[in-house]
Formats: sequence, structure tokens, C-alpha cells
Amino acid sequence: MTFAPAVRPVFATLGAVFLMAACEAGPPPATPPISPGNSSAPREVNIIAKDWEFLPDPVDLVSGETVLFHLVNGGLEIHEVVIGDTAVQDAWEAAEAATVGHPPGPTPIVSVPPGLEGLRVVIASGQRVDVVWTVPRPAGTGAAKATLLVGCHIPGHWAKGMVVPVRFVQPSPAP
Repeated sequence: MTFAPAVRPVFATLGAVFLMAACEAGPPPATPPISPGNSSAPREVNIIAKDWEFLPDPVDLVSGETVLFHLVNGGLEIHEVVIGDTAVQDAWEAAEAATVGHPPGPTPIVSVPPGLEGLRVVIASGQRVDVVWTVPRPAGTGAAKATLLVGCHIPGHWAKGMVVPVRFVQPSPAP
């Protein structure tokens, strides 16, 4: 296929634009100022599950704040949102592994040891589930030191990369 000489510069320009956009990947952008939520006025946070990723990446939270999660499944598969540390994620991954061959989602055979539940919500394709949650604050400290993750443990989803970190940020100064 040949293109007229006047069309070639257009393709070259488009190629350069796509190349520059691909090269701009790097660390996540800085978080805009956050006014933390509280029990009477939770801060709204969207988490979108797609096939096979979560958005945003990372999820920005303030230790101890109350948030209203809008959990949206924008994928074609059933997904879950599990928020917890590595032990919580490992517990759900092991529990969900027992469901291979069963329909995805909550079943009577899925359980984890007490204290390792974290926050877990199963969401069908196209659904939105709203959940109010208070971000944990480690005992004896003012800022969270634990690493929290957002993951999906429907069999095979974690292995496909359905995990993003929680980034603990400082609240914006009061006006």
C-alpha cells in the first residue's frame, strides 16, 4: 500500500504522538489535596474493576478517614474487591482457590480465618456497590505503616494482575 506524499507527514506525526505518549509512563502522578472523610461526611472514592485491572492505580487514602467507596465492575467477568494487607490477600487467594470449578463469587466453601477478612465485596459485571469503610490506623501510630492492597481473588484474576497498592497520603491542611 502506498500513500500520497501529502499523507505521509500525517502518519509520521501520529506515530510520533503515540510514541511520546508511550514513553511518558512513569510513577503515578502526585495526589491532589485530600480532605479526609469522617463518619458524618465520608469522602467518596471510586474503584473500578476491569478485566484485569483496577483503577485508579494506586488508590489514595488517608489513615483513619471514613470513605464511601463506589465499587464499579466495568469488566465482563464477575470481580471482587478485597482491601487488606498481604496476609489478608493471601488468605482470600487460598480460600478462592478452593472454588475452582464452581461458579465465581461467594460460595459456602469460601472463608478465611478470623482477623483476616479485610474488606471484601463481590460485584457482578456492570454493577456498582457502595460501601462505607473506615481506613485502618495502626495502633500507637499516627500514620499507617502497613501495606494495604486492593485485589481480586476470583480464581485466576490475581495471577492476571488484578492488584493495586493503597497509597497513604497526608490530608490537605485545613483552610
